[in-house]
Amino acid sequence: MAEIEDLGVSVEEYLDGLAAGIDILELRRLEARGIPTHLALELMKIMPKVVDGTATPEEVVRGLMIMSPSLRQQLE
Repeated sequence: MAEIEDLGVSVEEYLDGLAAGIDILELRRLEARGIPTHLALELMKIMPKVVDGTATPEEVVRGLMIMSPSLRQQLE
């Protein structure tokens, strides 16, 4: 059975985020991995494109740079 993570998000915050088109839980998970909010939001826009095969090579590289701590420093 998977362990439940407490990301400190209330139901209201989650629903407000969904209304704004943002998955707050995913945002908090990325932030917990050390990714700054602005880069996490950018990554969240890139990932669906990667999954469905419509991401450009530049977007794929940018996403990998955001996810890699050593490369992320070049973006900040």
